[in-house]
Amino acid sequence: MGDAAGGVEPAYHLILEREEVPVAMSALRLLISDEAHQIEIRQLARDVLAALQATPDEHGTLTVPLAAKQMKITHSAVKLLLNDLQREQASEREVLRHILDKLPDEHTMRAIELE
Repeated sequence: MGDAAGGVEPAYHLILEREEVPVAMSALRLLISDEAHQIEIRQLARDVLAALQATPDEHGTLTVPLAAKQMKITHSAVKLLLNDLQREQASEREVLRHILDKLPDEHTMRAIELE
């Protein structure tokens, strides 16, 4: 997975419960489709998607090591989907909020440059 595979310590470990994984994957797929012209963004999102396909542990928890850029892309994808959902989709919005709560704050995300 990018930098993590090259021996560099991941910037962050995102820990997701079993029910959060498909929602995170949906968010990343939406980002990929919205950013079709941005090759780097699509690749980072695909790398995270691949990591999300790992098998959760015996407690149903999936730990995904993320490099800084992957963390930023994941945060952006989750925020994008959260902003796109309507009130009728309250349960999915709640899962997205839980995922965002597990990621570093907005200030940290803005500090990460993709280029």
